[in-house]
Amino acid sequence: MKKVLFLVLGLALVGCSEKKPLTPEEQWHGYCVSMGNAARSIMLDYQNGIEKSQAVEHAKKIEDEFTRSFILKIIDDVYAMSRQQVQTDPDAIREQIRQQKTDQCLVTPHDKMPNYKPF
Repeated sequence: MKKVLFLVLGLALVGCSEKKPLTPEEQWHGYCVSMGNAARSIMLDYQNGIEKSQAVEHAKKIEDEFTRSFILKIIDDVYAMSRQQVQTDPDAIREQIRQQKTDQCLVTPHDKMPNYKPF
C-alpha cells in the first residue's frame, strides 16, 4: 500500500513540475495544428449551410494579419468546392481539409510567430 501511495505522490509531483519552453518549431507546429482545426470547422460550417459572406465577416475580425490572411485563404478554398463534393462523405472531407491545411501551414515561410488564440 505504501508503494502505491509513493507512486501516486511521485506522479503528482512530476505533473506539477514546470513544462519546458516550446522550441520555435514546436510553437509553429502548434499554430499549424490550430489552423488545420480551423479549416475543419470552416468546412463544417460550409456543410451546415453557413454562407461564405458570414465566414469572411467573422474572419475579418481576426487581429493578427498573418492568421487572418491564412484563414481567408482557407475560406476561399473550402467555399470553392461544390456542395455535392463536401456532402458525399462529410467526415472524410473535414479530415482531409484539416490535414491538407495543417501540412500547407507547416511549409509556409514565416518570420515570426503569429499572435493567435489556439483553435
